[in-house]
Amino acid sequence: MSDLLKDISGTIEGLKTFDDVLDVSITLEEQGREFYLEKASTIKSVETIGLYNYLAEEEGHHADYLRQYRKDKNVPKVRSNAPDFKTSFSMEFIDGRLGEIGVLLAALRLERKSEYFYTELSKRADNEEQRDFFNKLASFERGHYELIDGFLGESTQFRMQT
Repeated sequence: MSDLLKDISGTIEGLKTFDDVLDVSITLEEQGREFYLEKASTIKSVETIGLYNYLAEEEGHHADYLRQYRKDKNVPKVRSNAPDFKTSFSMEFIDGRLGEIGVLLAALRLERKSEYFYTELSKRADNEEQRDFFNKLASFERGHYELIDGFLGESTQFRMQT
């Protein structure tokens, strides 16, 4: 995890203005969206495709929230309407699906990195409104992490302690 923290800390330290913060945040969300859409197109499991499409949509919403905030300087109402993936958790990753677990692990890392990024931005925010905004985004990323961890837990019968 130390390379993850070093990477995020280095990025944050290089940000000079709040517009820089928003630009990097939007880029992070757009890259996350692209990652999930690309992976959804290569996966065989219908359940996992649904998860990736949902996460891609969420990352797109986050980028939109950040763009709206940059445009009008008012914190937008942010929300997440996560579907119930619990029934999908019972599906096993068998046969040629071992590669899907690797993709889930990469997604887990992406969500953790995003959560940490927003948590750090919250600590450095200029005012309470900005802190609340970044904390809300961090909590969404945490929710995505938990969702992916649930998929991994069911497929491997192991749940990471977080």
